[in-house]
Amino acid sequence: MKNKSTLAKLLAEEDVFVVHKQMETAYFDPKKRELGLPIWKDEDMTPDIYDLMVCHEIGHALWTPLDMLENAASRKINHSFVNIIEDARIEKFVKNKYPGALAVFNRGYNDLIKKDFFGTNGKDANSLNLIDRINVFFKGNSTITFSDEEKVWVDRVAKTKTPDDVLDLAESLYAWMAENSPDTDGDEDDMNMSDSSGMSGDESGDSESGQSESGDDSDESDNSSKGKDDDENADDSGSNMASSDNSDCDTDDNSADADALKGSDEGGKDSSGAGSVPEATTDSAFGKAMDKLRDKIAEDRVYAKIPKVDLDEIIISPKTLLEEFVPHYLDKKELDGSLYWNITLKELETLKKDSKKTVSYMVKEFEMKKAADQYARAAVSKTGSLDMGRLHTYKYNEDLFKKVTTLPGATNHGMVMVLDWSGSMSSNLKETLAQMYNLIWFCRQTRIPFEVFAFSDAYNRPVYDYRGVGPGDEIIEKHFKVGNLALNNFKLLNFFSSKMTISDEMSMMHILWMYSARGASNWVSSYRTPKNLNLGGTPLNDAIVAMMELVPKFKKETGVQKVNTIFLTDGASNNFAGIFDYKFNKEENTHTKVIDNLNVYSRNRLILTDPVMNKTYEITNMNITNDLLRILKNRVPEMNVIGFFIAGAGRSGKVKKDTLYYLLPGDQIDTIMEKIKFLNKNNYLALDQLGYDEYYILPGGNALKVENETLDDELVGASKAKLKTAFGKMSKGKISSRQLLNKFVKLVA
Repeated sequence: MKNKSTLAKLLAEEDVFVVHKQMETAYFDPKKRELGLPIWKDEDMTPDIYDLMVCHEIGHALWTPLDMLENAASRKINHSFVNIIEDARIEKFVKNKYPGALAVFNRGYNDLIKKDFFGTNGKDANSLNLIDRINVFFKGNSTITFSDEEKVWVDRVAKTKTPDDVLDLAESLYAWMAENSPDTDGDEDDMNMSDSSGMSGDESGDSESGQSESGDDSDESDNSSKGKDDDENADDSGSNMASSDNSDCDTDDNSADADALKGSDEGGKDSSGAGSVPEATTDSAFGKAMDKLRDKIAEDRVYAKIPKVDLDEIIISPKTLLEEFVPHYLDKKELDGSLYWNITLKELETLKKDSKKTVSYMVKEFEMKKAADQYARAAVSKTGSLDMGRLHTYKYNEDLFKKVTTLPGATNHGMVMVLDWSGSMSSNLKETLAQMYNLIWFCRQTRIPFEVFAFSDAYNRPVYDYRGVGPGDEIIEKHFKVGNLALNNFKLLNFFSSKMTISDEMSMMHILWMYSARGASNWVSSYRTPKNLNLGGTPLNDAIVAMMELVPKFKKETGVQKVNTIFLTDGASNNFAGIFDYKFNKEENTHTKVIDNLNVYSRNRLILTDPVMNKTYEITNMNITNDLLRILKNRVPEMNVIGFFIAGAGRSGKVKKDTLYYLLPGDQIDTIMEKIKFLNKNNYLALDQLGYDEYYILPGGNALKVENETLDDELVGASKAKLKTAFGKMSKGKISSRQLLNKFVKLVA
């Protein structure tokens, strides 16, 4: 399917989207530029038939206009006649444009004829009526014979160039056949031919006029775009060029056209007064055969594409944040006094001072590990130049050449951190910031480029926005691209960057520290915080999509070899806003841009396409986050994706076993309890099956705090052994409590 989608794009010379859905026939939607194919049974669908369907529908994509069906309906022209002649026209164009398609059509139609898709097996094809012989002839059967009078019509079909040519010819041919058809009551051969087609004249007429022209073709295409298959009586005719042109119209919307088309099929009998109504039995037989080829019990599919994110719109720069938040807090400092300002600033300065020694120690550990790794990978090679100091030993020494030791350079790392700025983070926010600050200070000392973003749907959120996608239809108009995932209204708050000055960095740290400590004491209640800094929902999935644009840009700008993308969250993501789509307006006969609030966790499988890497992902589980992370890793080579999940709550921060049951639904209770025991002892649990390269479950509350304890005064005068033990325990506690920094050092060393 992936290869065929690429083939379709190349043939159509545009971004055509190939989908497989529960629908009754193939179609091309010129409005959406969507090529739809039914879900077929694998055992019956040959590669040649599939290639034929793709090439055929691409012909409609390139040369069948949007209004062709409407014109045919308004002129009351028989649908099957239009379908057969239009198929011949567009397939001729495909073969001329792509000569290799000739073999594709020949092989594909040979397979279809063998499977009796046209209802001709066991019959003399030359006994068919003119329109059916024309259909079979242009499908590759060169043994068909025509009378001199009939050859005129065959030549006219071969020479059609425009859609108007097709409509005029279909109308003329239908009238000519109605006037020149033999009397079916007196022609036994014609009756036998009708019987051998599997239906009587009235039955086939009902099939053609009552269903094929009823407008159900357009309903099928509508079903294809909505993932539905509600109409069991929809048309089964051929490639359904007609269905492509009203893909978003419901059957009821075209009831007038349906009546007109039905009348056109019966018009031959009413207007001519002689002969029978011309019927394209091969066209209806093809529709029935295609219906049998469908896998009607297959699970339906929903298609979406990863959108391109406008980073300039969603990223709020550190400069903008400082310009907004610093004056706010300074104003509060003047109104409410400087007590809260001074206390929080002192806390932050103490944290930085107490962490300095530990961070410096870990920097040295990092440099030592990096040097050891270089030494282990050192290569010694001969230079090709003689070592003149050894030349005199030539009689007993074969190694007379100079040598050089090559030390490979350590991989140049960078860090992009994505912080959850949701309401549920409030109880652990202060401890989380302390962990993050230590990591930033480490990156500063080691000169590792870094960016820190917080995803938030509360920044500048309109009070009347209940959908999460922005005010009114503005976001639809601005970001609309049919079939794309519609992201929620969210921002990436760029709190920290290695490009910031130390002064600005400290100001930002103080702002966030004041915000995290709000409400800690009763006297803080009047010290109100900025509205745009408030915690909100959890648009984690939206942030991952943004990282698909942001991380490659970061890597290019910094020149780092390996990016470490870190997500720090405390819960599952919000759903996407939906999928961009068109909705047909019945009254105005227009298409309106909408967000289809599709629940991607429904019973339908989600087929997600990354247009940048040209890869398609079938998402069958309930957690799309894991698959988005997989797409992100494919976008950026040489990248580690690390996840930290703060799972503990309350003062103790204990992680409940229910949390692990949710994360690891396949684990038994004994395994879960063992992991809980390990987590409580070590203050972390590492997992590797949730879309990340490494995923750490962390406790919350006091267990998340950064330790900066010194030696106890009671150790004064203690023995060397006791002091050594106490000092080692203290050092170990300082390092192990800094979980983010500790795990990051292991990655980059």
